[in-house]
Amino acid sequence: MSWDEIVAQAKEEGSVTWYQWYLQPEMREAVKAFEEEYGISVTIPEGGGGANRDKLIAETGREEGDIDVISLWTGALAEMTQSDVFVQVAGTIPGGDQRNTTPENWDTEGYAVAFWGNQAGIAYNTTRVNANDLPQTVEDFSAWMEANPYGIGFNVAEGGSGKGWFSSVARDLAPGVDFDADGNGENELAAMAPVYEWFNSREDQFIITASNADSVTRLNDGEFLMVPSYEDYVAGLQSRGEISSDIGFYIPEMGMPGGANVVGVPANAPSPAAAFVFVEWLTSAETQAGFNKQFGSVPQHPEASDEFALIPASQRGFTINWPKEPFLGQFTDGFIESVVQN
Repeated sequence: MSWDEIVAQAKEEGSVTWYQWYLQPEMREAVKAFEEEYGISVTIPEGGGGANRDKLIAETGREEGDIDVISLWTGALAEMTQSDVFVQVAGTIPGGDQRNTTPENWDTEGYAVAFWGNQAGIAYNTTRVNANDLPQTVEDFSAWMEANPYGIGFNVAEGGSGKGWFSSVARDLAPGVDFDADGNGENELAAMAPVYEWFNSREDQFIITASNADSVTRLNDGEFLMVPSYEDYVAGLQSRGEISSDIGFYIPEMGMPGGANVVGVPANAPSPAAAFVFVEWLTSAETQAGFNKQFGSVPQHPEASDEFALIPASQRGFTINWPKEPFLGQFTDGFIESVVQN
């Protein structure tokens, strides 16, 4: 089918159901522009990310599922055979070659495309920490933490940003481990001992928080001077007036992970044409620029403006990949056992 024929069929289908697990009220407002442009209604059901993923996998064998479009964190794609679950997206929509099909060093093979960039970094109180004094290396953080005990808090189990920071510290302290490699196992986990020791020797200098949200709330309340977080999360809170504009954000020179969430169209989507048209709109330069302005997310289209980003372009070069799964999860479990529960 030509794209014009797909759009015509999409309008006949008349609706699309998008399983999107975060910012649901805000996204219901954002998609009104799509509804007005195409006359296709968008439904965003309630539900968490894990539940949505489980539903997608459970419905794979059905002739027709309930999901037209689903959002997933990139790592979730490693839990399924993409060609069994999804239909080809990048090869179907116009400008598919401009969509990001390799987020976080993962090849989606065109079955999913990135629509939301989330850069991990350090949020800090600009009224209490001078920009010239921001720690940039592991050595800098060591000195800063000693001079500012309990000035930094980070999460481990929930939210991800804390993992981004301590995995970046680990890259420096365990230089013999290739965090980007597949197949890391017991030898690489054993090499994490110096990482755990670094944190344990500084147990009176940091606080483990309950979640990414908890970290930022306590930073905003003045308990912390800095916390690992996400650029889009901080920008979104500031745009809604929920945290102070005095909260700044940066990527240290030692690097912190940048990632993306993706969308795909299940092979048994009930409204496949409407799903394709929606994904094309969602990942277009115009929509991506709008998300950057409204939510602070990193645009995933090369022609989209990122003028509302918290991070200057000069710091984007400090973005690194997330460690590969399942090693990241195993390393995190080791961190919880050896540091948090120690």
